[in-house]
Amino acid sequence: MARWTTPSQLPGATVPSHLLSHLRRNAASYSAVLVGLLVTAAAASYVWQSLQERRQRRFDDVAGDGTLSLQQGLDLYQALLLGVHGLFASSQHVDRNEFGAYVNSLELPRRYPGLQVIGFAEWLRPEDLARHTAEIRATGLPGYHVWPEGLRDAYSAIVFLEPFTPHNQPALGFDMLTEPRRRAAMLRALEMGLPSATGKVQLLQDWEDSLGREGFLLYVPVYHLPQTTTPPQSPQERLRGFVFAPIRMADLMANLRFPGFRQTIDLTVYDGTEVRDETLLYTSIIPGVPLAPEFKQKHSLSVAGQTWTLVFTARKAYLDRSTSAQVPIVVVSGLLVTMSLFLITRSQVKARAASEAAREEQQRLTGEARTAVQIRDDFLSIAAHELRTPLTSLKLQFQLLYRGLRGGNTPDLEKLQQRLESCERQTTRLTTLVDSLLDVSRLARGRLELNLEPLSLDEVTQEAARRFETEAQSAGVRLTVDTPRAVTGRWDRMRLEQVITNLLSNALKYGHGAPVDVRVDSDGTHATLEVKDHGIGMSTEDAQRIFGRFERAVSSRHYGGLGLGLFITRQLVEALGGHITVTSAPGQGSTFTVVLPLAGPRAG
Repeated sequence: MARWTTPSQLPGATVPSHLLSHLRRNAASYSAVLVGLLVTAAAASYVWQSLQERRQRRFDDVAGDGTLSLQQGLDLYQALLLGVHGLFASSQHVDRNEFGAYVNSLELPRRYPGLQVIGFAEWLRPEDLARHTAEIRATGLPGYHVWPEGLRDAYSAIVFLEPFTPHNQPALGFDMLTEPRRRAAMLRALEMGLPSATGKVQLLQDWEDSLGREGFLLYVPVYHLPQTTTPPQSPQERLRGFVFAPIRMADLMANLRFPGFRQTIDLTVYDGTEVRDETLLYTSIIPGVPLAPEFKQKHSLSVAGQTWTLVFTARKAYLDRSTSAQVPIVVVSGLLVTMSLFLITRSQVKARAASEAAREEQQRLTGEARTAVQIRDDFLSIAAHELRTPLTSLKLQFQLLYRGLRGGNTPDLEKLQQRLESCERQTTRLTTLVDSLLDVSRLARGRLELNLEPLSLDEVTQEAARRFETEAQSAGVRLTVDTPRAVTGRWDRMRLEQVITNLLSNALKYGHGAPVDVRVDSDGTHATLEVKDHGIGMSTEDAQRIFGRFERAVSSRHYGGLGLGLFITRQLVEALGGHITVTSAPGQGSTFTVVLPLAGPRAG
């Protein structure tokens, strides 16, 4: 007969029968507990990972903000030097008093903290050295001399330094071409015609030696005003000198602002692309303060032709400030509410999804806001530069007029007329800039009104071309207008003249002295206006975007303007019922074609 045995009766059995029975009855409960523990562990791990990712994203944002903040500060200094460059660009002779008055008007300590000195170094040839020394000594500096001494191909002696304090005066006469890094930056500025920065240098001025003298210099080349009676000269032959500013890194970084800087985030700056002790420009790392090496990031920054490497590092305090109580909460909740783990987890997932969506939306809105702010800042920078140039010239001309009238001597009528004509040109330029801004505002608000009347496009074009004859002759440009037949349509005269004026101005501006050909024709239903230059041209990519607001195909440092002319032109052409296109290639000129319906724009 068969005999059944219980587990307690099996050889080697150690589990009591009552315990096995308890496990069978509560298997589901213990399974739920096991699942709850596993889910709790997984949830805790997920929360911890999310915390680390948030820390990393936050650190990435801080590093980006720090890089942008430093770039904006450096751009501000470059814009300042370009403004000082405008002083020389508007006058053939600038003396120490005039230079000092202009620089003092900038209020450097209040508006540009960290920028201690602005100077001007004159470019000299060996045969100019004796004359130059005698002229400077005659201005009240009997001990002036160009140093270090020695015969060289060229010299670049410091003649102006503001503020003109005893600490700065010993640097007068220093030939910066004798120092390799300064020389390299100056020659690069001369070659490119753009602001140029040196590598790491030891500055001559010792404002406070306890803060260190490591820094760099910014140079902007200054050229003699062109003379129409002399043949074209090379940039080196026309070079007048360099406007420059020595910038100490300690002062520059003292005014740098971005979240957590010097509290939880450190920044180290190296000259060049390599991280080496000898290229160290600045570091905020304090010896003995613990760091979090897992949060470390490199950024490259272009500084007027020089490359810097920025290394952002988080301190341990960064981790302490970003700790979260989510992990213990999840663990405790999982242990205490195991049976309802599914519902809790589901609600947390939903809440997390909503939080992630909200954060993504916030990031998107933040990105759009930053883009809008960047567009605004770029426009304000360009507008400020464009408005500052005629304003600076006006101010200078008024100062010269005031001095001449106060001198008591009989005014030189020829010089007086020239200065008044210069004031009129700069006032006209300001008026044009303001009118462009007003046109953009009207177009954006849809408040552009048209006064339609029968017009002869060929006559309007010829009248506009005649207004550019003087400018074309001064630039050596042959401007021709071809009107094989009369073209009459119904348009707004003022807006039509504005379109033609913008295109002719654009052609003369970028034509580089080459001929400009204008043609007006009609096919019976549409009028065609074609403006063709033989200048620098542009790429296909640039041709697709130049009609946008604030867009330009070339650098604003070489060609002035707000980047609004072609935008306004396109809007006006479309308001008149037509369209405008451009065909161009680099170095082969550009052809702008405007097509307008003879019947005028359609109603509505």
